[in-house]
Amino acid sequence: MLKAKNLRLKYPSTTHKIFDGLDIEIHDKEKVLLLGPSGSGKSTLLNVLSGIVPDLIDLPMKYDALEVAHNVGVIFQDPDSQFCMPQVNEELAFILENQQIPREEMDSLIAEALHKVNLDVNPQQAINQLSGGMKQKLAIAGTLLMQTDTLFLDEPTAMLDIEATQNLWDLLKDLWADQTVLIVEHKVAHVWDYVDRVILMNHQGQIIQQGTPDMILAHYEDTLTEYGVWHPNAWRSAPTSMHEVSAAHSDFQFDYHNGVIQRGKRQLYRVSSLEIHPGEWLMITGKNGTGKTTLLESMMQLIPYQGTMHWNGQKLKKVRDAASHMYLVYQNPELQFIQNSVYDEIYVNYEYMDPDHATEKTRAMLELLDLTHVAKQHPFELSMGQKRRLSVATALSTNADIILLDEPTFGLDSHNTFKLIQLFQKRVAKGQTIVMITHDPHMIERYPTRLFEILDDVLHEVEVLEHD
Repeated sequence: MLKAKNLRLKYPSTTHKIFDGLDIEIHDKEKVLLLGPSGSGKSTLLNVLSGIVPDLIDLPMKYDALEVAHNVGVIFQDPDSQFCMPQVNEELAFILENQQIPREEMDSLIAEALHKVNLDVNPQQAINQLSGGMKQKLAIAGTLLMQTDTLFLDEPTAMLDIEATQNLWDLLKDLWADQTVLIVEHKVAHVWDYVDRVILMNHQGQIIQQGTPDMILAHYEDTLTEYGVWHPNAWRSAPTSMHEVSAAHSDFQFDYHNGVIQRGKRQLYRVSSLEIHPGEWLMITGKNGTGKTTLLESMMQLIPYQGTMHWNGQKLKKVRDAASHMYLVYQNPELQFIQNSVYDEIYVNYEYMDPDHATEKTRAMLELLDLTHVAKQHPFELSMGQKRRLSVATALSTNADIILLDEPTFGLDSHNTFKLIQLFQKRVAKGQTIVMITHDPHMIERYPTRLFEILDDVLHEVEVLEHD
């Protein structure tokens, strides 16, 4: 059993407690889905019940009783945070070594684990060269090898494409029969009918309702919607699609012709022609590892590519030339934080562009993205959803003509997802352009003005159906 009684916990730099008297019990072999808005403490609770807090992360914590898991496997939102070794085979071999598996048995077990998660890579591949989705598959493969009694799943498929998400949930559900499983997940459609209990938390880290999935949806759907919690009917509250565009931001044209996107010396796919104009919302989709992020990095002139890119007829060659027109928000928001507080992370851009109104605009952005209450915290202390909102806020606080977004809505509750959609729509209506990588079928169906898919080693433009 997992148990916490009268749990109190806070981050050192904050005055408010994440948990203040929390009681929770998870029974052996029970499958539990933990729901709540971004910042409600879901991931922190997983870290407490798995023993990560305070054994590895030292946080001020008190309780009357605490029973944590010992033979445990954890899949984090950010897979980079759990890797110990530089190569794929070394990472998985390290797990097997800790179980005292004979060396002669390791290769077959590693190959089997990679096959189960459909990760088709050379076992000697460097982990830092994998895409976000491929890293997430590797993290799941490592957890499968651990053969644990208890499984903590913190957004395990957040970075995966649609097919990979379905396949991995099917695999996990086949394997978890004899395990205790605690899940934090936004893609609830895959697990809603397969868990024993749903626990609902509010913004203050309090458990406000719990019960079977059918009972929660039947009696508390309005509460789920009020708290921005994803549920099977959540997209009924989404913003409507935008039909009219006014290109008033600026007049520009980006074009890329006769291109080949590459990772190192390996050619990934061809881009025969790509033109981008003001007031567009482009979405790019495709399977994990096809090179979607690599395209954005190429547009920023961060890595080599074949072909020519131009901005208003001038050839792009240097990062500073691209950066004067475009702003890239990475899949992992921590890669771009440069300040010691949430407030300063947003303020620094406004101070450069409009010092007379920087304070006013910073406060407005914090309020808009529900970050005011964490303004004094260090960005690394935020939840993944809060980090994601902060990273997007840094982009929206610039005057970039094109904002490049790599999976900007993963890890967000429905309120903040819909709020970002509305923000993007307003920017597009003013002539700013959004280029966005996403696997979310609801986003793809509703919002792009143009849609691209990487398929059969080619970047294809896909017809966008008329939105309702």
